[in-house]
Amino acid sequence: MKNKVFSTFMATAITATLIVPVSTANATSNDVSLNHSVQIDGQVAAAKTKGQNVTITSIANDKVRTSNGQFKISKSLKPLLNTSNNAALANAEATIVVKNGEITSITSLTLTKGGTKNKALDLDGGDAQIAGSLTVNADYVKVQNVTIEDELIVTNRVKKAITIDDVAIGDTIIFRPLLTKNNNWLNVSLKDIKSPNIYLKRTKVSVTSDKTISKVDIVGKVTAFEVTANVDKLTIDVEKDFTLYGKGTIEQVVVKQGAKVALNSGHLINKVQVDDKKASVTLPVLNKTELSNLVASPPYVAVSVYGYDISVTEKWTTQAERTTFESAVSSARAVVNNSYASQEQVNNAITQYKNALNVYRTVQKNGTKYVYGDKSSLQSMINSVQYVKVSSNNGNDVASYEPWTTQSEKDALTSAVSSAQYVVNNYYATQSDITNAISNLNYAITMYKNAQKYGTYQYNADRSSLFSLINSVQYVTVSVNGSELSYNVVWTTQSEKDALVSAVSYAQGIANNSSSSQSDISYAYSYLYNAISTYRSNYKSGVNYNHWHYVDKSWLTSLINSVQYVKVSENGDGSDIPYYELWTTEREKRSLEKVVQHAQSVASNAYASAYDVTDAINKLDKAIDIYKDAQRSGTQ
Repeated sequence: MKNKVFSTFMATAITATLIVPVSTANATSNDVSLNHSVQIDGQVAAAKTKGQNVTITSIANDKVRTSNGQFKISKSLKPLLNTSNNAALANAEATIVVKNGEITSITSLTLTKGGTKNKALDLDGGDAQIAGSLTVNADYVKVQNVTIEDELIVTNRVKKAITIDDVAIGDTIIFRPLLTKNNNWLNVSLKDIKSPNIYLKRTKVSVTSDKTISKVDIVGKVTAFEVTANVDKLTIDVEKDFTLYGKGTIEQVVVKQGAKVALNSGHLINKVQVDDKKASVTLPVLNKTELSNLVASPPYVAVSVYGYDISVTEKWTTQAERTTFESAVSSARAVVNNSYASQEQVNNAITQYKNALNVYRTVQKNGTKYVYGDKSSLQSMINSVQYVKVSSNNGNDVASYEPWTTQSEKDALTSAVSSAQYVVNNYYATQSDITNAISNLNYAITMYKNAQKYGTYQYNADRSSLFSLINSVQYVTVSVNGSELSYNVVWTTQSEKDALVSAVSYAQGIANNSSSSQSDISYAYSYLYNAISTYRSNYKSGVNYNHWHYVDKSWLTSLINSVQYVKVSENGDGSDIPYYELWTTEREKRSLEKVVQHAQSVASNAYASAYDVTDAINKLDKAIDIYKDAQRSGTQ
């Protein structure tokens, strides 16, 4: 690209030279060979100078006024040399190539005017090209939409801020050093710049970029640098101490020279290479959170030879397969415990562990030992399902005190009920099948209730629906613990029945009161409807405690073992937790711990019923979901 541009400059410069008048002596000379030699020498000299140095004073009517006179503007440079850039280009120093009174190329440009903190001075190149370097020599400048063939140079006069937006830079962004020792941070914003290179001779430069920075070279007397971006390679070659600030991912850091070099910033640095053996390098704090979490509770399954002794709901492997995975876990734990491990080693350990885990899961097989499951909780949930009216007219055909859904919303619940009933009727259904059916039906009921809306049709104090609901109430047997009842008898406690009796009494009073308004009737209907739903959800099947039977708790135990806690923020807002780690409040953690403790007590209770186990599974599963939803990333 550079050779092509240079060739174009040569041709332009030579053409310009040919139209410059030669001296009178040369013009009148009869020595043709001498004339030719002078012209060639002039051409080469003009090519080397690349143009004339000018100071731009103003732009108007497609013409540029300069310290060397007025020039027309070529089509390619009109997006840059136009009136919208008058303020930015005022007193700018430029090297221009002129042909036939027209500026055809700019080989260097130095901006001397700046903006303010509240309003930057914009230079919008309109995708034009500067066939050389651009130098910014003033504060609060925004350079955008321009192609720079060589370097973009930021001088020591830029002390506060500069923005570079959608600029193609052929070479490097160079930051020249300040002459004073006490200086504030220079804020540099890079936007939409593809793979920029930075050469830094100035200390306290803070760079943010929305694209990956290819290379950063830090040299000389630089003591501090901040970069909030991803960087492919960062090279440090400084005279004294140096500190790195910021965050992002840096693939490689090379320390060529330095005294005390602090790399313990918020960056994720994958590789550090120290060439200067005398340098004291403080390595970054590694992010081992993911690896630590992976090896904290490896998902081991049972070991068997043929699986005859393993339940059909559980997985198993051979001892050899288990040993292979244990070896991968041990290797990963060694990296976690190694204080000298690099981020690259940590990342490799994560990859190797996950590969080993995939292999381990691939070889897992289900056992062949059958265990019967308890279906009482599932049947109770099926019995509790209540459908509401179906509207085909967006509720306009349903009374204002009655809830309704669409046919498709009802069909979704009907399908879930049918699937659950199939599991109940399946003699060979396992505890896992039952648990999944409970979870699916519970979700379908929740979605159905959330979809319910009240109708919009207004009756004149119509009590028929309320009377109908009252008459639909049916009570089941009352018991203390169901021990005296057969397994096929449904029962509730006396207090659960009393709650429904109270709701029926209230609804009956509203229905019998001739002064009840439509609003009163609607409320009574809703109140009784919810009471009936609660009553049915409390249905339990009878239990014969004289005949103890085995209850499978493997699913509950597995769920307990899957619980993983994250860090607790003492400040309560995550400001004391690194951005790459998750956190919750102490209260959110304790809420889960209480449910885990309850589940553990059920798992440890030899006399726990299948209902107790299923209830503990549902509560713990819900608590885990709530705990995960509460997790946030730190802000440190």
